Amino acid sequence: MIPDEPAPAHSPDPLQSATHDAQDERSPGRSVVLILAVAFAAVGLISLAAILATAFLQGSVWPGFVLATYFCLPIAFVLMASLVVWSAVSRRRS
Repeated sequence: MIPDEPAPAHSPDPLQSATHDAQDERSPGRSVVLILAVAFAAVGLISLAAILATAFLQGSVWPGFVLATYFCLPIAFVLMASLVVWSAVSRRRS
């Protein structure tokens, strides 16, 4: 191609086709796990912020915040790690 020559009208975009293929591979189960992981992480981080704010204001911490932090953050971590493994396995198969 010379500098004065116009670009072809219909050139396939490899990035667009790769993105489209990745969206087709996403299963509904993976989306559910992703939403659960984000929800557990959000609840855990909000409860952790509530614990820190209560401690900063020198109040007594409600035990529900402590339990939510103890359980939600590790569950979110395990779900996110499982998504990484799931993605690696699905890429290896294709």
